[in-house]
Amino acid sequence: MKKFLLNPFCALMFLAGGLVFYMVLAYGLRAHLGVFEFQEVIPTEELTYLFYGVALGVAVCLAGDYIGTPKQSTFFGLCFLWLIALLREMGAQHWLTTHDTTAIKMRFFTNPDNPLSEKIVAGAIVLAVAGVAIWLLVKYTKKIVCGFFKLQPLYWTIATFAGTGIVGKIIDRLPANFAKATGAELSEPVAYFCMMVEEGSESFLPLLFALALTQYHFILRSKNAQSDGTPKTIAPDSV
Repeated sequence: MKKFLLNPFCALMFLAGGLVFYMVLAYGLRAHLGVFEFQEVIPTEELTYLFYGVALGVAVCLAGDYIGTPKQSTFFGLCFLWLIALLREMGAQHWLTTHDTTAIKMRFFTNPDNPLSEKIVAGAIVLAVAGVAIWLLVKYTKKIVCGFFKLQPLYWTIATFAGTGIVGKIIDRLPANFAKATGAELSEPVAYFCMMVEEGSESFLPLLFALALTQYHFILRSKNAQSDGTPKTIAPDSV
């Protein structure tokens, strides 16, 4: 298992396998039951919350790898982003406004009908999230890029995580953007496929986060074992 988890392509294989399973199950049940709503076929929302719980459990179990080390601030930053992602999944962006549909889009801040107090609260949250994300990017972008081309598993998982989030957002907006650009709707099978990929990729993000923490744990153990004089199993610059 450890050898598989430290494979550079582990995250890609895990994600691809999960999406294929979703598709086979969704299309199979749809054909058998005649269900046309993806959420009625697979309880993606419940699964996403379950996966966030798994990620939390892994983070708690492996917190000792970070607490009291130079990586402690990184760990807390990642946990903060995990919490924000969970709150967004729960719809917290709608809790922050009484007049608009969401409190994190630009139109919320430019709409004069929205109270100033709500804009201040939402703006503070957006700035905090952006600040933590930019800090992590500045701190680790060089390592991620170098590690990616060196086929180091941790950084391939991080790249897969980022790519999955970006692709999910693009596909989420694809039906609306297609309709805006062409004046026509996507065909029903294509729209259904887009919904599957978007919902499936979003639900797997917390598991990819948990996988990255697990890989770091194994890499750190290998690095410590090497410093104790035992043969190394992974490059120490992976962390």
